[in-house]
Amino acid sequence: MYRYIASIVAVVAFVVLTACSGKRSDAQGNVPTKMVRTHGDSIALAARFTGDFQHFLDVTDSLAAIGELSPIRADGYRGVAYFQMGQMDKCIEYFRRVVAIENPPAEDFWEYIHAGTNLVIMLTTNRDYDNAMRTALRLIDKLKDVDSPRCAGELQTLYLSLGDTQMMLERHSEAAQSYAEAYKWVLQTRNDSTNRPLAASIETLENIAVTHLNHHMDEAGVWVDRMDSLVTLYEQQPKPIEKEVKALRALVNLHRAQVCQMRGQESEAASYYADYAKSDYGQRLEGRIDGCEYLMSARRYSEAADIYTDLDRFIKEWGYDYDLETIGHNLLPKFRANYLSGRKDSALRVAMQIAEVYDTALVRQKRSESAELATIYDTQGKERQIAEQRAGKRLFTAISIASGILALLIFGFAVYVFRQWRSTKKKNRVLVDQINEVLEYKKKYKELRNKVECRTENVEYATASEGSTASSAEANSPLSTLNSKPAGLSISDMTELTDEQLFLCLRDLIENEQLFLQPDFGRQTLIEHTGLSKERIGAAFAQGSDSVSLPAYVRELRLDFAVRMMNDQPDIAVELVSQASGFTNADTFTRNFRAKYGMTPTTYKQTLNND
Repeated sequence: MYRYIASIVAVVAFVVLTACSGKRSDAQGNVPTKMVRTHGDSIALAARFTGDFQHFLDVTDSLAAIGELSPIRADGYRGVAYFQMGQMDKCIEYFRRVVAIENPPAEDFWEYIHAGTNLVIMLTTNRDYDNAMRTALRLIDKLKDVDSPRCAGELQTLYLSLGDTQMMLERHSEAAQSYAEAYKWVLQTRNDSTNRPLAASIETLENIAVTHLNHHMDEAGVWVDRMDSLVTLYEQQPKPIEKEVKALRALVNLHRAQVCQMRGQESEAASYYADYAKSDYGQRLEGRIDGCEYLMSARRYSEAADIYTDLDRFIKEWGYDYDLETIGHNLLPKFRANYLSGRKDSALRVAMQIAEVYDTALVRQKRSESAELATIYDTQGKERQIAEQRAGKRLFTAISIASGILALLIFGFAVYVFRQWRSTKKKNRVLVDQINEVLEYKKKYKELRNKVECRTENVEYATASEGSTASSAEANSPLSTLNSKPAGLSISDMTELTDEQLFLCLRDLIENEQLFLQPDFGRQTLIEHTGLSKERIGAAFAQGSDSVSLPAYVRELRLDFAVRMMNDQPDIAVELVSQASGFTNADTFTRNFRAKYGMTPTTYKQTLNND
């Protein structure tokens, strides 16, 4: 029994574990090691590289409509198109749609992660730190069990963004842990012949260094050193991009100048900045604007003010808007540089420019926030819809599992009952055979006993007729009297018998006359037939029969008679068998039959008839 129950429990546990783990395996089972490009991807990317992003958007919509692009890939491309067109609210909306999917298909997994990483970057840029952190942690959780070289590149960017948001929220210890994780994945990123993975890792370290510099943290020097090490490694690659190597080396010099200036090492800082200013990158407009942060910290306001004269051109060339971030990051430093260098008129003009663009920037910020809020509401509505569908699926799954478990339990119980029935049937067959064997043995024993007694009587009769030496006293001995028929016994003969002899005599009387078939048979019946006292009869059964009691002996005879009767008459009712065997009622008969044979009379009959 316990073996079957254990088997059922094992099967049920397997079904439950399989059902519970299905969600995870559906989401991340068989994730490819890299992005797999489809025919639709090739067409969409060809449109993207034309530089016409409206065309890229139209092509993406067409491919999605005919099923050449999955929803995840289509929304990811739409997000990129709107980013390139400067529509950041639309960009965030489509990236949010991608991330709202709980369990992306395996074939779209990396597109899903890439779109999510872009969303984290966008949210961090928009100062939506709370949502950026939650999205980053969610993506990190999805990547932690995926075995692919691509994980390293995605995880370093996610941990970088997570650290930036924590830094902005003044959670410096948590930020330090996130940056440490980002560096761990930087070291695990595999480079290739394009050197793009290595360049991206250098960019990650530079971003961390800049964040520490902006917060005036001395740890910035450590990150600049790490950046320097990777740049040196990049320089040693077989086919480095020379222009990119020079730009990265220039940025290392600029950040070293900032670290030295922060530490009060002004001469070393000036030396590093001079190397930076002489580099190709440092002489470009972008590089000159980047160098203004060092010039302002070194109180070289005039040089910074000269460079800031080209700020408007820089903003126009790079497609920046005069939003609050541009005002804070560029126009205010330009105002400070002109004012502190004594250029009051220039400072006044910059102040007037700030005043002019501030209202527009504030309105744009409010619109952006409203659009983002609407996007959030829209996304939350879709997430709620997805959650409701998922809840329905979970309920259906739970019902299916419960039904499966119930079916398994019923099946297991049925198997157990069937096996028990077969086992009981087999055991009953064995018991019936044993009962019949014992009954047959008793029959043969009685026949043999009668033959022996008959032979003994014949020998004694022959001996007496031939005038043997036996005396008349011997002829009238108790043994001679015992061997005669019980009906011919006198009370004087029986009183002279021993207990054993008297028991045999009484036994023959009960069996031959079938006195046991009388329902009211008892010691009084024997007294009436023999004239013996109750005590003498009791002593004969107690001392002469291995201490068997008269009721027990009679019950044995009745049960044997009942068995023979059921064998001879298979269709007879149990009640009739009970009455014919001398039992007072069927319940008493059934109870005594079960106590002796281990089954009821009905079961005995059924087993006997089935054969």
